[in-house]
Amino acid sequence: TPEHLRQVVERVRDLTPAVREPRPEPGAASLYQTVPFRQDTSYMAIGERTNANGSKKFREAMLEARWDDCVEMARDQIREGAHMLDLCVDYVGRDGVADMEELAGRFATASTLPIVLDSTEVPVIRAGLEKLGGRAVINSVNYEDGDGPESRFAKVTRLAREHGAALIALTIDEEGQARTVGHKVAIAERLIEDLTGNWGIHESDILIDTLTFTICTGQEESRKDGIATIEAIRELKRRHPEVQTTLGLSNISFGLNPAARILLNSVFLDECVKAGLDSAIVHASKILPIARFDEEQVTTALDLIYDRRAEGYDPLQKLMALFEGATTKSLKAGKTEELLALPLDERLKRRIIDGEKNGLEADLDEALTSTPALDIVNNILLDGMKVVGELFGSGQMQLPFVLQSAEVMKTAVAHLEPHMEKSDAEGKGTIVLATVRGDVHDIGKNLVDIILSNNGYNVVNIGIKQPVSAILEAAEEHNADVIGMSGLLVKSTVIMKENLEELNQRELAAKYPVILGGAALTRAYVEQDLHEIYQGEVRYARDAFEGLRLMDALIAVKRGVPGASLPELKQRRVAKRD
Repeated sequence: TPEHLRQVVERVRDLTPAVREPRPEPGAASLYQTVPFRQDTSYMAIGERTNANGSKKFREAMLEARWDDCVEMARDQIREGAHMLDLCVDYVGRDGVADMEELAGRFATASTLPIVLDSTEVPVIRAGLEKLGGRAVINSVNYEDGDGPESRFAKVTRLAREHGAALIALTIDEEGQARTVGHKVAIAERLIEDLTGNWGIHESDILIDTLTFTICTGQEESRKDGIATIEAIRELKRRHPEVQTTLGLSNISFGLNPAARILLNSVFLDECVKAGLDSAIVHASKILPIARFDEEQVTTALDLIYDRRAEGYDPLQKLMALFEGATTKSLKAGKTEELLALPLDERLKRRIIDGEKNGLEADLDEALTSTPALDIVNNILLDGMKVVGELFGSGQMQLPFVLQSAEVMKTAVAHLEPHMEKSDAEGKGTIVLATVRGDVHDIGKNLVDIILSNNGYNVVNIGIKQPVSAILEAAEEHNADVIGMSGLLVKSTVIMKENLEELNQRELAAKYPVILGGAALTRAYVEQDLHEIYQGEVRYARDAFEGLRLMDALIAVKRGVPGASLPELKQRRVAKRD
């Protein structure tokens, strides 16, 4: 009877735990890739150079309808390390809808990066959303004209909900732009409550911009603005860990010359990231690792940010004096002079860390007059790469700079190779690298290739979309010591599991230790679940440098080096049910 069926359904419901589909990792997407809002060892860089208000070069190309040049500027930012592109076409007297349709339509297919649509005009944002595939971010909403049904806030938020876009929300209300920590956090709370409670937008899809203002005017009322921004980010992340934070970074240094701005922007970004900043709108190539600046410059910038004035000392005045007459070219020339003043060994090491090729071969030739080529690689250059790995792992150096360093290392090894004595020794070891079947992503894998190759390993990189049969054929052909598999997609983790099971069936698990890497993997999945399945050794490499450490350990254990051991596996927090 219906009553009986109702009772059965209720009983089943009582006995069945609620099953909820996990939300995908918060992020944006183009037609080609997904970019998480939170990067593992970096901030998410939103490229600012495709903004008609901020880039004269881009604006002029747009006004002259040089669309291919606009696209090339987008591609330049990809090469510089941007994770997303900020696209703004707003310009007085122009048809913003037509410009946005033209450029968003081109960027959708000609650029691999997701797009942040930046406009004050709702129809312009709508035009962009309708041209883009994937998932965009809208920049921005605020309470400047309130939150009524006809406010810009309501109109843009409605668009975001309709198109599934994420939202950048600025800490601006009817009183204006928030300057104090309390005001910034209060507006952020209002935004979060409104967007989640009234509009159904997830906290993790909200990017709060706590705003920053220049601290370089010398006016008393602006001296604490940097501190207010940093502390607002820290407090917001404490209250709402799931909310994303972002920042239009370059405002902090407005008024300084370009060379000084590079320093202040880089140091301020580093401080904001430490406080919990997830992303920033930046010119990615103009952000440098803190290690590239000298101690006095960094200290002065920090004193300015935290307003550490003292009797007879004003960090703003000192910073301007340090960079008086400096240009970005003269700054580079000054770094060159500083480099040449170092002892030869330190200079070569510094060239690796800074990714500086100019003068490299002359330094190597000088070193060869007193040091064997192999010793230069092992005792000097690899020390530099070790520092690069430490900086990358701690978030102080971003991926584009790591690649620059790796390229300099590669050039150095190629120059020294003819001077190295050939040996019949077995070498450091061989690894076969592959992106697994069905996956075309290879940036991470190729970085592993560069790092391992530069550290003396023989790397057989067989490319993307490789079935397990091809991986095993390559391993057999090249007498590999280790197999490395990578993949970005969630489905690739399933393929990796199947590949490990295939190695078990072929009774090859004991012969081939396996290193796995890729954005969809977790350490727990590899070192608990997959380790229970695989009959040999399987380890997770979070990045290329952990891959290097694992390779060192695996080869040392395989060759019976006294005291050699593998890193401990991640322990399962909760015992598995029988």
